[in-house]
Amino acid sequence: MVIGLLLTVVALVATLGGAAARPFWIADLSVHFRLQWAALAIVGCLILAATGHARWAALAFIIAAIQALICAPLLNSRRPAQASTDAAPSAPLRLAAVNVWYRNHQFQRVIDFIQHERPDFVLLAEITAAWEQALAPLNASYAHRYTTRGRRGTGLLLLSRWPMQAEVLAGYSDIEPAVAATVIVNGRNLQLLNVHTSWPLGRANSALRDRQLTLIGEFARSHSGPLIVLGDLNVSPFSPHFQALLSDSNLKSAAQGFGWQPTWPTFLPPAGIQIDHALTGAGVFVTSFRRGSPVGSDHLPIVIDCVFEPQASLQE
Repeated sequence: MVIGLLLTVVALVATLGGAAARPFWIADLSVHFRLQWAALAIVGCLILAATGHARWAALAFIIAAIQALICAPLLNSRRPAQASTDAAPSAPLRLAAVNVWYRNHQFQRVIDFIQHERPDFVLLAEITAAWEQALAPLNASYAHRYTTRGRRGTGLLLLSRWPMQAEVLAGYSDIEPAVAATVIVNGRNLQLLNVHTSWPLGRANSALRDRQLTLIGEFARSHSGPLIVLGDLNVSPFSPHFQALLSDSNLKSAAQGFGWQPTWPTFLPPAGIQIDHALTGAGVFVTSFRRGSPVGSDHLPIVIDCVFEPQASLQE
């Protein structure tokens, strides 16, 4: 009975705390694990019911139901419909992103992942000088690259099969600067915003992450053409900050309609949440979103297949 009661109380506190997720960083951390709180409540319900504590079991069931109802719209969301038009679809594009984890030295696993998936664009986060040197075998396949390095010695590496113009996004962060790139693919301009937001542990870091999400939204609103935001956002779809980013910028999650796909932490799968994302603006239609094979990092890679929406449909 004690274990069941403890699980129920923990789930109850997390559920009540979720109401304060927008202003309080600790509460925001808790909402990422809504599925886990629901599971704890279910286990608590079964234990309490089996030991004859019907009222406590009922409370645990209600907690699980609340969390499940909150999660359901995100987990069961339908894929957006592609615009109807007589124009021929564009050639497919594949993008991949992975936070390699600066402590990870399994360089060949990342190389093998990229060579197997053959994406047109690859974003790698937490890149160090050692990582950049180790990934040199990819130079033959990716003639175009852009690297940033922050004040902590890690940064982003963007690899592209297509010619691109890239620059650091002003005002984002000097810890791991974001990269804004313009790529011309088959005569169409594509904007890529490549990011790794701050880990939101603590008030200051959480506030920095929220400012970075705001900058991402501002960038998206300033670009009307095809746009993809790619990277480790350190926020799950259950967070009000993530939902605010989507609603304020008219971006869509590329994972929408493809089920729950936790990407972190690989070392504790039962606690898995999705914090690695691809967000798309008008002009991009996602045909597939999935996780890639493990590469030794605490994150799983993500792989996104998409096409350009026909220009005719964007002008209607």
